[in-house]
Amino acid sequence: MVLYFIKSTFLLLIFCLIFKWNLENKKSLQFIRYYLLSSIVFALIVPLFNFQFLVPQNKIVETKEYIFNQLPDFPVTIINNVPEKNVSIVLMIYLLISGTFLIRFLYNVYKILQIKRSGKKEETSFGNLILSNKVISPFTFYNCIYINEIEWENKNLNHAILYHEQAHVKQKHTIDILVIEALKIVLWFQPFLYYFKRIIQENHEYLADEFSLQKTNNLKNYQELILNYYGNNQPIVALSSSIHFNNLKKRFIMMKNTKKGKVWGTIFYSFTVALTYVGFVGIEAKAADIKKVEDKISNVVEQAVKQPIEIKSTEPIVEETKDVIKNNPIILAYIKGEKSSGYFNHKGSIYFYVVDESLKVSIYNRYGVVQNEKDFTYELKAVSKAEKEKLTLDELKRSAQVQNDYQDIKEIEKKYAEAHSFVEKKAAPREGLQAFFGNFVRAFDSKTITTNDTLISARLKFIVEKDGSFSNIIAVGGGNETAANEAIRVLQTMPKWQPAENEGQVVRSTFTLPIKIKINQPLNEVEN
Repeated sequence: MVLYFIKSTFLLLIFCLIFKWNLENKKSLQFIRYYLLSSIVFALIVPLFNFQFLVPQNKIVETKEYIFNQLPDFPVTIINNVPEKNVSIVLMIYLLISGTFLIRFLYNVYKILQIKRSGKKEETSFGNLILSNKVISPFTFYNCIYINEIEWENKNLNHAILYHEQAHVKQKHTIDILVIEALKIVLWFQPFLYYFKRIIQENHEYLADEFSLQKTNNLKNYQELILNYYGNNQPIVALSSSIHFNNLKKRFIMMKNTKKGKVWGTIFYSFTVALTYVGFVGIEAKAADIKKVEDKISNVVEQAVKQPIEIKSTEPIVEETKDVIKNNPIILAYIKGEKSSGYFNHKGSIYFYVVDESLKVSIYNRYGVVQNEKDFTYELKAVSKAEKEKLTLDELKRSAQVQNDYQDIKEIEKKYAEAHSFVEKKAAPREGLQAFFGNFVRAFDSKTITTNDTLISARLKFIVEKDGSFSNIIAVGGGNETAANEAIRVLQTMPKWQPAENEGQVVRSTFTLPIKIKINQPLNEVEN
């Protein structure tokens, strides 16, 4: 299931990028509709199949197997099967969530059918109408248009709106939505399904807008009609197609847009992706061998980290020696007269190396690709067998720490990327900046700072949440580490801010706060 999820997500991501590159905001609306639907079908069905081809013997597998055999001997248990109890729990969670989605789907269908049964039916030139006072805003489901009975009897409905809903019926947009909703019941964990549903619904609205404008040929009046329904801000019935879809700005742009999408370019790139995928899956059998070796090495790393061996912390690097250390070559340890192997960290990545009896060096990245020597500077160091094992153990521990630190950094970067950097109204202290800095200085304990300087500097970056609280506080730009830590501590104790606003809505936003404090100075001399 995990492998299927990775494959399908990757394919959906690629098709999504192709769409955004060649088709987004373009007028090839019918092609876009079928492209999006076929992308979903391909990405969700094809990964269920394996394509087997003959693959020649891979020397990289042999290299990694040799490296594994040379690693320190730790007691490693390879688990091939997940315990039945764990499988049952996971299955129960999956079925519970799927059941919830199924119930919601059936309930939404029931709501629409209930409106249909209780409503008044009328056949018109626009199609089958269902008149009901339960309907706030016109919508379409399958072959029926649902409208408010009073609006219809009072003849308050503009024909442009009815043409819009008629387009949904004629082009059978409901089928698209039902297919995606059915897929969500089974594949609710696939995030791209939700994104594809949104852009497919947007495409439906563009198609309906185009149809209505062809019938009425009055752009200004049609846009005013949409504005009226948008301003009512009434919820629509789930699973339906409605004129009230929340993409007002884009819809107005699309009404005037005449630029066609790159249809043949899209087909070419998509076909290339499909062939590339089949080719990679075809060598999956051999890739599984590589993964098996890597899994063994990962287990060794885990066991190494768990070993009760004390790692002594080193003294902080003196500032003036950082450049010298940065240029130091990587040391590759080997045993004289024997074939030796190991691996090392370089810029956050792990590399494997083999030194043969003649001191010829081969270096591979984690995917088995041979590295060019210009990527590193390295020196060979002859060591004893015991020294070699100790160095390997130390490297295993460092490798595990590098991976953990890297994951922490990526998680923080993700959170900052999800917050707004540019907003119409920035976040700010409720009491005002001057009062905030005054309170900040009063809470700042300069006694904790290890420095002889009279001016303490720090630069904090953080996220102001929608409720005004602070999260993901980090120090940026260097400076005194103890001062930065104290500044972070103080900020965590400060009252909540007024959050940022963008387009009339409260949003999460990033904020960079420079702090400069003169020690033993009056508060009115604080610089900020």
